Order: sequence, then C-alpha cells, then structure tokens
Amino acid sequence: MEMARALLDYKTHVGAALQRLRLAAMLVALAATPALAFDFARYQAADLDEILAKPRPQSGLDLYQANPLRLEVKLISCGEACAVQAIPQTMRMLSFDKAQIDGVQVTRCIKVRSAKGKEALLFIQDVVRAHLPGEVKLGGSVTLFAIHLFTTPEGPGLLVNEFEAPKAAGATDKTAMNPPCGCGTPEFHPGIDLSNDTEGAPIRAVDDGVVVRVEQDEAASVDAFGIGRCGRYVVVKQSYPNGRVAFTRYAQLGRIAGRDGRPIEVGATIRKNDRIGETGPTKTLHFEIRPVAPGGTRTDAAWQARYGNDPSMDWSRYDPVDPKTFDADVFGDRKRKP
Repeated sequence: MEMARALLDYKTHVGAALQRLRLAAMLVALAATPALAFDFARYQAADLDEILAKPRPQSGLDLYQANPLRLEVKLISCGEACAVQAIPQTMRMLSFDKAQIDGVQVTRCIKVRSAKGKEALLFIQDVVRAHLPGEVKLGGSVTLFAIHLFTTPEGPGLLVNEFEAPKAAGATDKTAMNPPCGCGTPEFHPGIDLSNDTEGAPIRAVDDGVVVRVEQDEAASVDAFGIGRCGRYVVVKQSYPNGRVAFTRYAQLGRIAGRDGRPIEVGATIRKNDRIGETGPTKTLHFEIRPVAPGGTRTDAAWQARYGNDPSMDWSRYDPVDPKTFDADVFGDRKRKP
C-alpha cells in the first residue's frame, strides 16, 4: 500500500475511481475475484418502493447480510447529513474485519426518489458521491448498486458502492460502459483511474524499478486479455529482495519525460517518486499493478503469435491486482521504511 501512496495529488474514480489508494477492497469485492473489476452481475434488480414498504423494527435494528441490490431511482440531492456512524457499527456486527471497515469512508448520504415518488436517504461511499454530480443531474435517473446492511425504525440502511449514469443519446452499449481512460473492456477495467484538474501534472513512480516498455503512440491498443486502447504508457519492472517481480503501468500519459525533461527510455533506472511523465488531455492517469505470481500468468496462441518475441510486452501476461490493497513490502518480504 506504500507503493500506491506515492501517486500524489490525484483522486480516483470508482467505475472510474477511488480517492484513497490505501482503501481496502470495496464492499462489492469482499467476495469477488482478485482482479480489480466491479462485479455488476452480483447486484440483483430490486424495487426501492418494496424495500421501503417492508416491516421495520420498533426499536434497534434488523441486520441484513449485505444483500447486493440494483436500484433505479431519481437523484434528488448529493450531500445530506445522516447517521453515518451506523455503517462501521453494523459492519462490526456483521463480522467484517477491521481492514474492510476502515476501507469504507462515508460522511454524507444522498437523497433519491423511488418510482412511486417516495424519498429516501441512502448511504454512499465518499469517493462515489464525489463523482455523482458530474455525471447525473439532480432530478435525473440513475442506477445505483447498493448493499442492504440493516433496517431501523427510520428505514433501510442501504450503502451505495457504485452508480451507472444513463447512456448518452446515440451512444452504443460499448461506449457507454467503457472506462473513461479507454483501458479494458465494458466488463473489465484492469486498474484504477486517477484524475487531476490540470493537463501536464507530473506522474511519479511508486517504487524503484527499471523501465521495460515505453509506448509513445497515443492511439496504442494492447491486444491481450481485453487491455484495450490506453494511449501513451510506461511500464516499470520492480524486483524485490525475495526474487519476486511486479510490473506497474502508467497509461493515458501526455508527455513521457523524466525530471530532467528528457525522454524516458527502456532500460532506465527509476527511483521511487521519480517523475516519469505528465497527464495528457484527458487529465486522467490509468494505473495498474501486475505481480508475477503463481496462477497469475496467462498466454494463448494469439498472444504468443503477436508478443512472444517482444520482451517489452511480458507484463501483459500477468493478471492485474487491486492497487489499493497490494502491499509491496509484504509481497517482496521487504522491511518497511520508518
């Protein structure tokens, strides 16, 4: 997690991002695959009116087992005060571990309106709420992916982990669901997106390593496991004391250059926090980590035919992991720096 903290001055977007890179996996990922992908399929269609109409306790609360629900509602407001302390309290009662509880940051609720016009307050992760107003207008329709944690006399305790804005007119299903960075597929995003308000903001390496790939083509597409069109990118290979290796990739870059302003080349030695590039016109950095680990290597005939003789593409053989939970020190048996 120290590795991820070195990416400074960025905010992540869920389904585009997460703000604190040290967050534990989102609630949706508690029982999901090790790859970083929001599992939309886990969320079953539900009717908010039916949930609101269910019996409520006279006092205290009734616990639910984090049932995943997909809700179609209208957004009324994005910053309502609410009893957010109920979230960690309930998670402890449901036997979530400390890392999972600490990884969920909720300071406000959103107000939504059901199909029958009933209004309800829903808890929402801060990093999701931060991007909601930019994609959904107040009064507009939105699909929410939430879990049902509890019900009190005041109503159901629903926590929103992700949302999906309405598809723009004329957009195809594929373009509507593609990650903003262009990496991945409509079903899978192999990393996290970090946004900055300024084009040309510096991108810094998260750990020591050696540059193994520099892609200068802004229209570059990687034909391997749905990696997709990621534009200019740099891949750094990190080698650890115990012999393990991980690849970090920084994509959707603008200018690729080091702290001296000179272009970065394959074979260059990189130190933690060294500048390796700048944000491009999208003002978004796509960041991913691919450790070389047993069971995480995949090749097929198509990959072998296209990249088998290109060592700079070796990183694409390995499955990505969640940068928010990857701990480089544990992975590499490395002592933590004070």
